Amino acid sequence: MSHGFEKSNALLQKALGLTPLGAQTFSKSFRYFCAGNSPSFLERGKGCRVWDVDGNEFVDFICALGPITVGYNDERVNHAITQQLQKGIIFSQPSPISVELAEKLSQIVPCAQMVRFVKNGSDATSAAIRLARAFTGRDHVAVCGYHGMQDWYIGSTVNRRGVPGAVCDLSHSFSYNDLDSLRALLGEYPDEVAAVIMEPIQADGPQDGYLESVKELAQSHGALLIFDEVVSGFRYALGGASELYNVVPDMAAFGKGMGNGMPISAVAGRRDVMELIGTQGVFISTTFGGDALSMAASLETIRILEQPGVFERFWELGNALLAGLRLQIEGLGLSDVVSLTGLAPHAGVSFEGKGNLGYLDVQSVFQQRMIQEGILSLGINNINCSHTEQEVGLFLRASNLALEDVAMALKQDSLEGILHGGKVDPIFKRNITR
Repeated sequence: MSHGFEKSNALLQKALGLTPLGAQTFSKSFRYFCAGNSPSFLERGKGCRVWDVDGNEFVDFICALGPITVGYNDERVNHAITQQLQKGIIFSQPSPISVELAEKLSQIVPCAQMVRFVKNGSDATSAAIRLARAFTGRDHVAVCGYHGMQDWYIGSTVNRRGVPGAVCDLSHSFSYNDLDSLRALLGEYPDEVAAVIMEPIQADGPQDGYLESVKELAQSHGALLIFDEVVSGFRYALGGASELYNVVPDMAAFGKGMGNGMPISAVAGRRDVMELIGTQGVFISTTFGGDALSMAASLETIRILEQPGVFERFWELGNALLAGLRLQIEGLGLSDVVSLTGLAPHAGVSFEGKGNLGYLDVQSVFQQRMIQEGILSLGINNINCSHTEQEVGLFLRASNLALEDVAMALKQDSLEGILHGGKVDPIFKRNITR
């Protein structure tokens, strides 16, 4: 249980004068927590637990927004990094470890005939889009999900300021689990769409046959299918959604969980598409794509995740968490305001407004109590190898208290006397009036 955030609050004020939002990632900034009544800076971690600069301990279900698949400060991953560190970090020519990791990915990722390593999820999705445009000779892109910060995607969102209008005009969104939405988009731009890129697992996952139908539709219009597996890769199954649903895209982008926190991502795909890199005017080249420390971490992470039962365990613990939340929500009569969302390894609760309270009011009340009870969660939770039934039990103990606070706020139709910190204020908000 937490006991104050004096150092965190002071450090946040200093950071705000030095770096925008006081953080390098939007979703890790103070705006995603109850400012003043939550930690703003974490100092260390071990397994599934973290400690802030004030010494408060938390069970972490955010997992650094997904990269922590094994656990913080894991000895096995650390050993792999330090062993490589003794040889060197990066060289003037490729390290043999890059061949080893590429071979490993080609064995576990269904579409991976060839692989290119980069650093962030945005790098991988952007590389895939550039390849698709080069391969098809087309410019337009159909997007579904979140695909990073680069112009080609972010120009399709409300946060497009600074992106040229001509770039914005080339990316078009379609709705998940709505085949007619994609069909209409492809019909609006006949023979112009280079790629259909999507997060294959969103919300409660794809409806039966949906991903297969998306693939058929993309192919019938001459567009490449790209799975953005930056989130889903190494979380639901070793080979990601491609393996889980037995649908093989033309390319896939991976990141986050493939290195247990080390900065590494990859675009993988068909040989005839990937071979365009460097041979036919397609430029995808980064200085740090050959970082051997990250590749060593990734190889060890994959070795751990390959062990029998790892992903079954993710699903087991996640389903236990969801089952407990379901009972709590129904028991408190909150089904019209709090709902379950997501599949077990990456799942949690979402909120609706009611009366004078908007959905962010409800979310803030819930999160504040979770923090008070020593749980870090953004609503959606990630399971990693170090979580056990004990941590799920601690989560559910805290969530029961948090949902009781929500019920109290709804009953009095006010946050007065309940919310003591700032409200959660995310960058991306729902398109609703309250």
